[in-house]
Amino acid sequence: MADKKVARFRKRRSVNIGFVVFLIIFIYIISVVIIYFTKDHLSIYEVKEGFTADNNVFNGLILRDEEVVYSDVAGYINYYHRDGDRVAKNSTIYTVDGNKKSYDLIGNGENALTVSNENIMDIKKEIMSFHKDFNNSNFSAVYNLKYEMDNKVLEIANDNSLNNLHNIMKEKGTSTSLKVNNSKNSGVISYSIDNMEGISAESITEENFNLENYNKVQLRSMDLVKKDSPIYRIIKSDRWNIILLLDENEYKKLQEKEKVKITFTDTEISTNVPISTYQNGGSYFAKLNLNKYMDRYINDRFVSIELETNSAKGLKIPTSSIVKKDFYTIPLEYFTLGGDSGSKGLMKESYNANSGEVEYVFVPADIYYETDTLGYVDGRLFENPGVYIRSETGERYQVGPKETLEGVFNVNKGYAIFRRIEILYKNEEYCIVKDNTKYGLSVYDHIALNGKTAVEQAIIY
Repeated sequence: MADKKVARFRKRRSVNIGFVVFLIIFIYIISVVIIYFTKDHLSIYEVKEGFTADNNVFNGLILRDEEVVYSDVAGYINYYHRDGDRVAKNSTIYTVDGNKKSYDLIGNGENALTVSNENIMDIKKEIMSFHKDFNNSNFSAVYNLKYEMDNKVLEIANDNSLNNLHNIMKEKGTSTSLKVNNSKNSGVISYSIDNMEGISAESITEENFNLENYNKVQLRSMDLVKKDSPIYRIIKSDRWNIILLLDENEYKKLQEKEKVKITFTDTEISTNVPISTYQNGGSYFAKLNLNKYMDRYINDRFVSIELETNSAKGLKIPTSSIVKKDFYTIPLEYFTLGGDSGSKGLMKESYNANSGEVEYVFVPADIYYETDTLGYVDGRLFENPGVYIRSETGERYQVGPKETLEGVFNVNKGYAIFRRIEILYKNEEYCIVKDNTKYGLSVYDHIALNGKTAVEQAIIY
């Protein structure tokens, strides 16, 4: 037994196929997860129709061709036109009575006022309109209501005076103290002043836009008026201006414009008007020229308007989708059909290393944009600029420097394709581009939301 030798056989190790498969799957899943969280994800945006405009609200200062008329004698004033009436030249505007005798006879005494049902309805309408539009944040509207009520009462008084004037003068004769004053110009009558009637566009400063210093004075009164006191104001032309105070950015935006669309915020009336810009010292201004709607604002020095600029209608896309791409510009006559697919391309000139002879190789070339004479091809088409291509007539053309176009990556086919865009309007978030451009975008196209995350010609799914 001692001489017997026992030989031990090594046990063959078996491979656990299931474990290997599990390990491979596990590594694959981990790799996919890592790639997913580390790569830039491609989000898709659907192109839609859009319209936009930069609308800015301004409190504009009104300039008119206006004149303040002053009394040449002291006395009591009777007016014969309503505020806002249009009067002809040589129309009787007011009378002034030095001793109040004719003034009382005409009907401007305290007990001589007769109020009709129509007058009462006008006052009620004014109060109802105020109540409907009143806002606690705009308390100054209360003073406007007071001004309008004063106007209404004085208009009623003046209507009575106008009806009695001729009868009184006929029956009792003209008082030696009564002086009749006629208008020297035709125009629109107003009975308020603010001491800004003589201001011009060139003399306006930022301080003129400070509403805290603004003061409007009602002229019509039953009290004794001193000599050289303002009696009324007449606006002699329908042409008027609105001056806007701008900041530097607004000034630059409007500097090249000749016309703009404005909307009066109180009435929602819109119109297109000529515009010009200018500087006065360190301040920037714009002047709007109007020839209608003046009657609505004869008693206003300031008017709120909405200025519409940079309006555009087209396709709305996010600004983040825009990318820039380099292209070679090739004359259209050098494009030809060739290759197995019959696609459009270029004949590139090259040299055979063995024979040293010139050869021409067809290179497929997609046109990304086209003018009347040039076609834009991918800047990666040729490794180096300076190569020659040949036309069908045998002419040679040396491929030159690159040009850059703006565009987006269209992903309708499941991979990214560059499409050129023409931007009509742009801000930080989105832009409006021209619709149905050649080699461009159409509504409902799908593009990469972030152009920097897309790889051209790479499958995105």
